[in-house]
Order: sequence, then structure tokens, then C-alpha cells
Amino acid sequence: MARTGDGAPVLVNAQEMGVSNREIDIANQYHTATKRLYLPLTHKPLAYKPYPHLSPIFLPTDVTSLEAPTLEAVANRILLEREGRGPDLASLAALLFYTAGRIRQRDFTGAGTVTFRAASSAGGLYPIEVYVVCGDLPDLTPGVYHFSPMDFALRRLREGDYRQALSQAAGGDSAVAAGPMTLVFSAVFWRSAWKYQARSYRYCFWDNGTMGANLLAAAVAMGLPAKLLMGFVDDQVNDLLGVDGQREASLCVAPIGPAGPMPLAGRVDQAPWLAVDTVAVTNEDIQYPEMSRLHAASKLSVPEDVVAWRSPWLMPPGQHLGARYPLATGTPNTSPLGQVIRQRGSTRRFAHDAISHAQLSAILVHATMGFTTDFLGPNSPTTLNLYLIVNAVEGLPAGSYVFSPADQALLCLRGGAFRQEAGHLCFEQALAADASAVMFFMADLDAVLQHFGNRGYRAAQLEAGVIGGKMYLCAYALGLGASGLTFLDDEVTAFFSPDAAGQRAIFVVALGKTASENRVRPFRSRLGMKIDALSRRDAREP
Repeated sequence: MARTGDGAPVLVNAQEMGVSNREIDIANQYHTATKRLYLPLTHKPLAYKPYPHLSPIFLPTDVTSLEAPTLEAVANRILLEREGRGPDLASLAALLFYTAGRIRQRDFTGAGTVTFRAASSAGGLYPIEVYVVCGDLPDLTPGVYHFSPMDFALRRLREGDYRQALSQAAGGDSAVAAGPMTLVFSAVFWRSAWKYQARSYRYCFWDNGTMGANLLAAAVAMGLPAKLLMGFVDDQVNDLLGVDGQREASLCVAPIGPAGPMPLAGRVDQAPWLAVDTVAVTNEDIQYPEMSRLHAASKLSVPEDVVAWRSPWLMPPGQHLGARYPLATGTPNTSPLGQVIRQRGSTRRFAHDAISHAQLSAILVHATMGFTTDFLGPNSPTTLNLYLIVNAVEGLPAGSYVFSPADQALLCLRGGAFRQEAGHLCFEQALAADASAVMFFMADLDAVLQHFGNRGYRAAQLEAGVIGGKMYLCAYALGLGASGLTFLDDEVTAFFSPDAAGQRAIFVVALGKTASENRVRPFRSRLGMKIDALSRRDAREP
């Protein structure tokens, strides 16, 4: 029986709803729709996108070692002088390896061989594909190519110089038109939604962001300018790559290398629809209307929309109150970037040991230095606010904090031991309870959307992934571990309020020393157990 807002019953019969007791498909449909499956392994999509009828162009595997110090590369504090006029096939191979390549394999009992890639990915599902649009490079002719990490090869989708067509889609961006090459990132949504359902739309941008962090650092280490563009005409870029814009869609455009003169001969202004045979990731993908609706509502339709979307962003002023703890100055010695990327991996269990104030400071300073993009300006280098739960950092009292980039300081919002709360906020995961510090990326999403429209949602998620990816690199360079985590959205805001009132949680990264036994630890917080107990109590009980 349905009821009105004041509790009065409202009689609804089957005839009024246009159904009858003999329409037994309704019960079957409901039962199917509400099945609980832990992970439907028979529906798991392909981890790689094959083009069975295209010949591979194998990339050189002896990629450069990237000896630049990791922290300086992450913070874009160095730009080495590069010999020659621009990148070649070898440098493209290095960028692709350190951004999306396969770095190692490991055998698991009962699961077989698992392959790990250069950048972190939610659940190790790797939904992001990489394409290359280039002019005439040494050892590579102009064209549009797909990169396959599986065999470390390119496959040519289009022959010819399509940089002008891509530049027009990107609102006339000169770095795309005159630069030697551009990487285009797309998401195969079902590859992540298979496990994470509608929430996976966020995860795709986080994954794209962590790959972007690797790309930007590697480009700096190789002396190549690079930036990430979120503004482009979606349909034009999708058509250029030959993707449908629904099951697979373009997310980000990254021009690489110094811009040269604007050659006109041989350039293609318009890219006709591309029809190339590939293999479906699965025949049983499920569409989530929330994802499809948001992606469609955040598309840009014409180049003029792209130009308008780039209006300068100004971060709303914050008024944080609390005891001030300045960050440590100086840059510690760290491992080279290439070595860090090859060894990096998500921590599965943290030790309770404290990290140093200098280590935490170095991660915050270098990871939040900003990066070149089309939605952030020099006077407003971020759409995000960074909150922390400090569990064990030498020289910092345990408690909750907010990071003030302008002051290069942490402001203590509330002192106290919050390991249990950290574990609960991060979806009842021991990683957050055990970590030395947990970083919560938050945004005034209403202000972001008011300024950018729905496209701003993509930008904020990607930026969080980039900064999170930089934190991964910094942590491993300092001998620490890191792990990205999911979270209880509204409870995160409530925990950091009143300072975080009106903000929404975007991403979380936990930092600390990796435990000697790096395996997932079962965990249940006291708060989680209390909520479970309260849920069983009679609601009418006083």
C-alpha cells in the first residue's frame, strides 16, 4: 500500500497501473534486475582493444631510462634541452611506455598471470585507450594510430596528416595544429562499469588523470612540452578515431612537443567517419543511464563552444581557520622517474609507522604544483581543495587538516585520533585506517558547474586523477606507498565540516609505509558496526 507524505494510505490497484496478475514477465524481470552477483566473470570485458585486420607497427622496446629526479619532473621544475627539432618514434615509444605500457607481470594462485601497467587504475581494469595523431615524424609517417600495450605496437587507422582536423575540434588550439604529435585518450566505459557500475564514470577520469600525470612527468624528463586539453568537439574527435561516443568515447587531448610552423600542404581539415573492424569488448555490456545522460549533457557541439568553455576559472576564496603548520622546505633526493614508474604499484596494506613531516611536505608541494591545461589559469591553478586525516606523521599532531597552497601550510581543523573514522569514510577499508595520511580531494562542485557547465564535472574528476597520480609518483620516489580509494561521499563532507560545507568529495589517496606483508587486511570500523546495529533497532523505540 502506498502512502502520502502524512502517512495516509493511497490505494493503487493493478488495473490503474495497466498491469495484471497474469503478466508474469514482470516478476521475472524484477528478479533478474535485482540479482546479486559478486563479480560476473563471464561478462568481464577484454582488457585490450584489438584490430584484427590491421598490421602492427612494433615500437622500439629499448626505451630511454628517464634519469631525471622524480620530484622535479612531477612538479615541472625542469625542462631539459632536447637535441634535434622534435620527437621521433623512439621518444614516442618511451612516452607511451611510461604512460600506458605494461611494466611487469605477476602470477597469483588460482588467478594466473596478472599484468600491471605504468599508471594506477581503479581495480586494475585499465579502461583508457590511447591514440596518436601525428605529422611526419622520423621513422613514422603522418596518420592516426591506435596504441596497443598488449604487443607494444601501433596500428594505423588513417593515413595522412590530420592535425588540422583535430585542432579544429579543439577550438583551433595551435599546439595541436603545429605540434609534432598529440595523444588522444578515450574510455571503454564497460571495462570499468563491469565492476563499478554507474560510479565507474568517475573512475574513468581518475584513470585518465593518473596516466596524464605519468605523461606530463615523462615529457618534462624528455625535454618535451606537453599539456592536457579537456575542451574539444566530442563528435569530431570520436569520428576521427572511429569510436561510437557511447561505448567508447574521447576524454582528453594531449599535444606533445614544440610547436613548429603551420604547414598547409597535405593537411586534412575534415575527417570523414572511420570504419575499421575491431572486436567488441563484450557482447553483454550493461548500459547505465546515469552515465550516458551525464556524458551526453557534458558534450561540446561546435568549436565556438570549446572557445567559450575556456573562460578563466577563479577559485572561490576560502577562509580556513585552525592552527598553522608550515610545510618543510627543500627537495629530498629521490629515485629517477623511469625507475619509479617501472617499480610503482598500489599498496595493499600500510604499516602503522609514521612518515616524516619532510616526506609529507614534499608530496604536497610537488604534486600540487599545477599543470598546463585549458581549464586552469596561472592565477587559479586548481578546482580542488585538499583535506587530510593525519594518523602518523612526525611533527604533526593526529587530526583533520586542510592544505593551504597560498601559505604552503596545513591548518588543523580538529585534533584527535581518527584512524577508525578514516577507515569508515573510505568505504570500510583498512588501507585508510592504517595509512599515515589520507588525502581527500574536494570541490565546490556547484561553483565549478556554474562556471564550466557539466563539462566542469569531467575537468574536476580528471584534475583529481592527475594530482593523485603525481602523489603516487612522489610517494614511491620517497620510498613510501600509495593507494587510491573510494569513499562515502556525504560522510566525507560532514566529517570535514563546517570548513568543507557545500563541497563534494572527488577522490581519495592514502599514503604511508607499505607493510612487510602487502596484502589486504580485513577491517570493520567501530562506526560501521554501530550503524549496522542501529539499522536493526526498532525505529519507533525512543
